[in-house]
Amino acid sequence: MYFLIPAVIVIAIIFLLIFHWRKKKIIKKICLMSVHEKCCLLNELVEPFGYCYNLKQDIFTSTTDAWQKKFGYSEIYDRLAPFGNMIFDCQPVYFDYAGKTWLIEFWKGQYGINTGSEIGVYHADDIIPPKKRKKTIFAAVQEDEYLEMRTELIRKDKPIADLSARHWWLTIFKMGCFSKPKDLELKIFIDFPNQEMREAFVDALIETGCCPDAICTNCNMVSFTFRVSKRKRNIFVRLYRGYVQLLNRLLCKLYRFVTRPFKCTYDRMLYLYFYLPYIFRHMLRLRHHRKHKKHKHNR
Repeated sequence: MYFLIPAVIVIAIIFLLIFHWRKKKIIKKICLMSVHEKCCLLNELVEPFGYCYNLKQDIFTSTTDAWQKKFGYSEIYDRLAPFGNMIFDCQPVYFDYAGKTWLIEFWKGQYGINTGSEIGVYHADDIIPPKKRKKTIFAAVQEDEYLEMRTELIRKDKPIADLSARHWWLTIFKMGCFSKPKDLELKIFIDFPNQEMREAFVDALIETGCCPDAICTNCNMVSFTFRVSKRKRNIFVRLYRGYVQLLNRLLCKLYRFVTRPFKCTYDRMLYLYFYLPYIFRHMLRLRHHRKHKKHKHNR
């Protein structure tokens, strides 16, 4: 029995030395790569998750052909979000245009260890009565229906990122940054194809409680700032959201601690990919729906 303790200590020391040697080897490998090589590899790794890396702003954003497009969006996704470590403010805007009910929704908040924002554009096949809208799954718009959008995410008066694109789902995700949704502002600019659609959206936006004086229009462009969510939550939901945010804050600190040999996101992420690949994959499931998991198993 007494001989087991030294043996366990020796084995533990051997494992620590192996992990230390492996860690040093991975750090050296990453340091020898050029920035171009790092970004190309990182984009190759994150593309199956529906994202790409923006080097200039050090963020992740969604691609137009992201797998998430297949599953559209519904109000139930927002309600289930906290169970996926997503704590955000959101505002859906429903409006009728061209014989269809459209949904343009925007989000800002904490997505696991990411501070992030989203703008999504969806529609149904026909007109959906208001009472049924929250139970309807809206399909993501097709390429010829994409909208020119620009979004700027601001945290405590300091900009995180500013993106513009013709898209159906324009997102910003800043890895390793922790935020409370109330600390974030999302400036939104949407260019509609015609005046009729612009007016339908503006009217619906005002119905959500947005002050008309806070909405700017220029030709078919609409701009406004999303600051406060109008959604009311009971005490149990607020307590659970608080618990998830505590966990998210701890995970952000853990991410920065584990990847402390590096400062840039592309270095940190590649370090995790080589050192802890499971953690790397888990961190990129920013919008992970159960349907997608089922789809993968069925292939």
